[in-house]
Amino acid sequence: MPIILQYLYRTLLHLCKSMFVGVSILAGLMSGPTFAAENSSYILERAYWQDDSTLADFDTAQKQIYRPYQGDLSRGYTDSAHWVRLRIAASERPLGLRITPAWLDEVTVHDPLSPAFTVKVGDHHPVHKTIFRALGHTIELRPHNSPRDIWLRLETTSTHRLHLEVQSTDELAWSITQEIFWASVHSAILLLMLVVLMSAWWVQRDRILGAYLLRHISFAYYGFAFLGMPNLLLSDWLPPAFFDNAFSISVTTTIFLGARFDSAFLSTYNPNPTLLKLFKAASWLSLGLLVLFLMGYERLALQLTIHSLQIIIVLLLAVAWSCKPDASVVQLIPRRVMLGYYFVLMGVLFFALLGIVGWMQNEAWTLYILIVHGMVTGLAMTVMLFLRGQRQTLENQRTEWKLQKAQKDIQLEQQRRNEQSQFLNMLMHELKTPLSVVSIALGTRGNRAENLALAGQAVQEMKTIIERCVQADRMGEIDLKQTIEKIDLQQMIDQLSQVIPGLKDRLQLNFPTIAELNSDRQLFQIVLSNLMDNAARYSDPLTPIEIDLKPHREQDQDGLSLFISNTPGVAGWPDSELLFNKFYRSSGAQRESGSGLGLFLAQHLAKSLRGRLSYRPTHHLVQFELWLPLNPI
Repeated sequence: MPIILQYLYRTLLHLCKSMFVGVSILAGLMSGPTFAAENSSYILERAYWQDDSTLADFDTAQKQIYRPYQGDLSRGYTDSAHWVRLRIAASERPLGLRITPAWLDEVTVHDPLSPAFTVKVGDHHPVHKTIFRALGHTIELRPHNSPRDIWLRLETTSTHRLHLEVQSTDELAWSITQEIFWASVHSAILLLMLVVLMSAWWVQRDRILGAYLLRHISFAYYGFAFLGMPNLLLSDWLPPAFFDNAFSISVTTTIFLGARFDSAFLSTYNPNPTLLKLFKAASWLSLGLLVLFLMGYERLALQLTIHSLQIIIVLLLAVAWSCKPDASVVQLIPRRVMLGYYFVLMGVLFFALLGIVGWMQNEAWTLYILIVHGMVTGLAMTVMLFLRGQRQTLENQRTEWKLQKAQKDIQLEQQRRNEQSQFLNMLMHELKTPLSVVSIALGTRGNRAENLALAGQAVQEMKTIIERCVQADRMGEIDLKQTIEKIDLQQMIDQLSQVIPGLKDRLQLNFPTIAELNSDRQLFQIVLSNLMDNAARYSDPLTPIEIDLKPHREQDQDGLSLFISNTPGVAGWPDSELLFNKFYRSSGAQRESGSGLGLFLAQHLAKSLRGRLSYRPTHHLVQFELWLPLNPI
């Protein structure tokens, strides 16, 4: 995992371990524009009247009978307009009226003390009309020495949810500062989560993680717009209608992308197929409502979107409960963790929606449940997906290792079979000629001594082939036991020249006065006999075979280099790339008996003796260099 990703993840974990940050945000939001204000609130009474015609003017509205209410006004989605009457306490200094949430379309304020003073605020109007640039709307009220009434008219395509505060302008400024601070913390957490998710997706390229990344991008904008951040920061560059439409569209896209993620995530847990299909259909229905919104039926589209979200939550919980995951999925995120996540957090969301649709009268703090819920669920799911990605990466690495091991085993088995086939072919080819010689010698009555000599030579060739096969097979052993002793090279070469056909009369030695080294006699003799036998067998029979011995220091050890050279014969020059491969024989060497194991065997034994065997051809000679330490460590 990249270091930057680990750092971001640790940062996010610290935030999760300090989950009270989310609660602090909620408390901060409430302590600023909500609860702290109520402790110093100048509002003595709240009452509302519903104007079904939406045509009543201020004079008509003043004469109506108003119904008292407490806390926030929550009337759900309606085509009506709502008038609110506030009884304001006496004050010798100017007061500030705070109106939230920021996404209300239009709120008109009427103050009888100033009949000409009518102010319209909302996300259909520029922010600069308010006395403070805030996450919401603020209006200055004149001081008065006795309690008085003001009226507000609310008309919006979104849910009719109205939170009102009246404070001194100093208290209002402090409340706005607090709210902007906590909203900035909320935004910073969302952006950090976005960076972590993008980094994790870039590394893992996981389909489910990608689906959640899209959902988080949409929710991040929804959270910003819910608090009024885009209006506050960008109102000088973009028209108010842009923020209104962008927020409404973000509601639909967040629901749709969230449902698409949930369907992709839960599909790995083997849910009930019918319930999953119903859930997917409901998610597409929520996206279809966006078309209704774009056609101009904004209020109906938003109302149906919230109701579709309620249906989606119920179906989502049913799908989650029906899951019967495989063991491999449970290892990533256990079923009980998945169920706990959905039932607790989706239950809270469903409760919050009851206030949005107007089915229950909510307290002021419930206004912020949606964004705090979204942040908490985002933190929880981000951590879950990150842990899932880590575990999946480990599982993929484990699977890849098993696959590589299986492929290696297959290659080794294929190599073993190829070697076995080559061995049998070589054995049949090389034993055929000596067996034929033995058969002819034994079947011929005349020249008995000569025939027995030929048969003996053929038997010796077969013994040599079998011996080399056995020696090559010993190369597979972990270690070859060695007995180190002093070896007289001159004496060993003389002995070998007596038993290798066609070598004694052609051998030319260039040795120093003393030619001795310490090594394993048996292994060294096998290496040397293979090299001398090759030189005698495949060289021009009319040319000499030279053996030169030179002192040479290598690998920080004193040693001897033995050069064995011969002129190429009928077999020609060997292939330097394949020369030391098992069973390799050049096309020109096929007429001579041999196993193709001599040089392969010699090179491996030279390594066992802490030395090396190399092919060093000159312009005219086939030459091998055997280097061995004088005293092996």
